[in-house]
Amino acid sequence: MTDATLSQLDRFTTEAVVPSRRGDHWNRLVNAAFLPLETELLQDNEFTGQIELLRSGRTGIALVRAGSQIVRRSRKAIRAGDGSSYIFVCQTAGRGAIWQDQEEIKLAEGDITFVDSDRPYELRFDTFFEQAVFQVPKEVFHERCRWLAGAAPIRLNGQDALTKIIAQNMKTLLSVGQNLPEGLRPQVFGSLTSLVSTALGARFDSTANDITQPRIEHLQRAKRFILDNLKDEALNPQMVSAGCNISPRYLRDLFAKDGQSLTAWIKAQRLDAARMDMESNLGGSETLSQIAYRWGFADYTHFCRSFKAAYGTSPRAWVKQRGFSNSGGGQAH
Repeated sequence: MTDATLSQLDRFTTEAVVPSRRGDHWNRLVNAAFLPLETELLQDNEFTGQIELLRSGRTGIALVRAGSQIVRRSRKAIRAGDGSSYIFVCQTAGRGAIWQDQEEIKLAEGDITFVDSDRPYELRFDTFFEQAVFQVPKEVFHERCRWLAGAAPIRLNGQDALTKIIAQNMKTLLSVGQNLPEGLRPQVFGSLTSLVSTALGARFDSTANDITQPRIEHLQRAKRFILDNLKDEALNPQMVSAGCNISPRYLRDLFAKDGQSLTAWIKAQRLDAARMDMESNLGGSETLSQIAYRWGFADYTHFCRSFKAAYGTSPRAWVKQRGFSNSGGGQAH
């Protein structure tokens, strides 16, 4: 959440903007309130959106009410930089879905999840929705929850007691937080951060299947190394083992207990990175083969087969289904 643009504002809306210009206006509001993002409205002529924001430095909480849309955090937006954050979202009305690291999290009312601003993600809302959004700098959150680094999103069930407590705290803070003295806001945000880290830790432990805290941290370190080196065609289990100072056997065991082999996880991340670049290319000059090669696929035909196995359609067909004008440069698959 940026300081300069919103230092004197706490409510932003599309109400005064003519429908034909609301898409661009909404995109500017979202970027100013949170971080570089790309928004795509699904019903341009009927869209309305509103953001209410309370913040203290780089930490902030917002209530978003808006119509159907897709929100993307592309690698291009990540390169633009705006600080590293975790974004925790509580679905307060309607439904939504979030994709990051090949994981899809479907949110019903009351559910909470998170995304990492340093990795591409996508949010989709097919109908009008409302969300409470809590953005915390990574260095702040890691003081309480180091193992979250590199972790894929997990869902906190809105029916669980602790999740309900977090949701109620978010709503209360949004309702009366503007009356708090500026000096107290860091303490209040710190209390909310502690609640969220406690709930995530409990949820992660409940699905970890005998993975101890050191093993969790080793797994996340390996995933972070992989994500940082996805473009390297030479990336393989041996490189990960050496880069993380973890034995190959132990590394294989870490990923096996996490539910997917190391090689499969690397391929899944590369495919997801390529898909996100295809989506953000939006008819640009890059070809599908160039995108595939950039993300470590030495053979375009192998990329096409892998993409179809993962997404049920070829890269070219996937692009055409979304109405993008440029899918050239690669073979037709």
